Amino acid sequence: MNNDPTLHVQAAGGSSALPPLSLHRYIARTLRVSTRHLPWEIAQQIHAEDQAGETCGAFSSTGGLLILELDDYSWRADITAHNIAATQAQGWHALRRLLRLAQTYKCEALELASDNPVLPAVLEFEVFPWP
Repeated sequence: MNNDPTLHVQAAGGSSALPPLSLHRYIARTLRVSTRHLPWEIAQQIHAEDQAGETCGAFSSTGGLLILELDDYSWRADITAHNIAATQAQGWHALRRLLRLAQTYKCEALELASDNPVLPAVLEFEVFPWP
């Protein structure tokens, strides 16, 4: 029998109560957006670095950006001051804006994938054409 206090409890009448607030520390907040919010040139450079296979997600030629390629042209980056500074040093304003948006909403990571939605037009994040 599991006596973990972080699990939800069965309320009277058979319905479940909400999990305790302490469970929230285990649930990561990730902003998931389309890779098309990156210009093709940036996507190509990040993908090429990953294909080199020697850096395990830390790209020294891209200013020390720590980003993990999950699949071809699909990435995850932790929201850190280091990553934001690395994108600024590279002049990658589109990626920096995405990281800053995630930071504003207290996310822990940014995920870019082709099957993720584009951001609403009202936020004014460009959707770049890819070949």
